Amino acid sequence: MATRENSLKWSVIAAVNNQEVLQNCLLRSPEVAQATDLIWQQGYASAAAAYNAAIAKAKTDLLIFVHQDVYLPEGWIAAVKNAIEIVSRTDPDWGVLGVWGTQPSGGRAGFVYDGAWSRILGNQFEGGMEVDSLDEVVLILRKSTGLCFDPHIPGFHMYGADICLEARRHHKKCYAIAAFCIHNTNQYAMLPWQFWKGYLAMRRKWKARLPVNTTCTEITYWCWPMVRWNVVRAINLITGRDPSPVKRVHDPRQLYREMIASGRVSSVAFLD
Repeated sequence: MATRENSLKWSVIAAVNNQEVLQNCLLRSPEVAQATDLIWQQGYASAAAAYNAAIAKAKTDLLIFVHQDVYLPEGWIAAVKNAIEIVSRTDPDWGVLGVWGTQPSGGRAGFVYDGAWSRILGNQFEGGMEVDSLDEVVLILRKSTGLCFDPHIPGFHMYGADICLEARRHHKKCYAIAAFCIHNTNQYAMLPWQFWKGYLAMRRKWKARLPVNTTCTEITYWCWPMVRWNVVRAINLITGRDPSPVKRVHDPRQLYREMIASGRVSSVAFLD
């Protein structure tokens, strides 16, 4: 099928530290092989370093940064292209797109299955919904904008919120789009210290713009969300209130088929 998605030139970029997860999730996505570039970045100390090196390597303007544990169903790239076309009609200079984000009102927007909580977040919609920040699970930008990731944000967290703030600093808006995918992730019992190091780095960098809402926490001057989250989780773990953390499924394709069969997701939603 010589369709619109096949005429689109795009690069898929992932920071990889687990080949088995990559093979079982992202590489099982039926359309990934159609990408012009597949760039797997290994051995980097941070997402920013991995992704900036990938930007330099990429041969296409459209860059799709995606976690290794994501499954992109058939029709996903058509949904992306359709959303880009709609967003570009009113905002041709858009900055960053993603599948899950935080709106200026504090609400959430997008359409994604979150494996950590075993549920679908958001719903189907046309075009894009403006957001202040985007989750790192999928980030889409154009090389021609000159946007890049801040190497001073350590590790593999918070860089999604940061690049959205950078886009806004360059007078570019960011949008959540309804390109449904499955984030086949493990659930954390406690968020790792690396996550909170990213939190503190963001607090330092964007001190003049606090508070900053991200999809999983709020960054504030006094760091109360960070303190409260860790205290509550620690109490729940000690008292046994929390069940064992959810683990990723071996084959997200089966999970997707079950969602289609149950009517929770419609495959036609990804097509024109």
